[in-house]
Amino acid sequence: MSVLSRVALAAGLAAVLVGGAFAPAAQAGSAKGSKHTYTCSNRGGGPNHTVNCSGLITVNNVLNNTTVTVGDINVLTDNQLEDLEINLVNAADSTVNQNVALQLLKLEGAVVNTYVQGLDSALFTGRVTVCAMRFCV
Repeated sequence: MSVLSRVALAAGLAAVLVGGAFAPAAQAGSAKGSKHTYTCSNRGGGPNHTVNCSGLITVNNVLNNTTVTVGDINVLTDNQLEDLEINLVNAADSTVNQNVALQLLKLEGAVVNTYVQGLDSALFTGRVTVCAMRFCV
């Protein structure tokens, strides 16, 4: 590789790195503007602590109330609760008008993924209950 090629490569790499340093951070998702809002909160303490979320899914073009309960002894911070809310919104937005059971399973998966990937905490699906329209998974 010639000296000129090395200098050009180094300059290009530097430009990419500097540009990346000033670029706005990408968000994992956003609840803003969605019909499927979710609100999560900590309930209780110790071994009886749960994280409770309520929100909406769309079935046959009708919004339906949904509840998500996570049996977890760990109290989540405000940022962790917000991450969970955003992931639930994204899951609900991506399954509009699908079968109710599939939508609920997608929400359950979003909760487990949030805990495992975002919170570095093992969470089994048996600790998550998602309900809507008399259906629970």
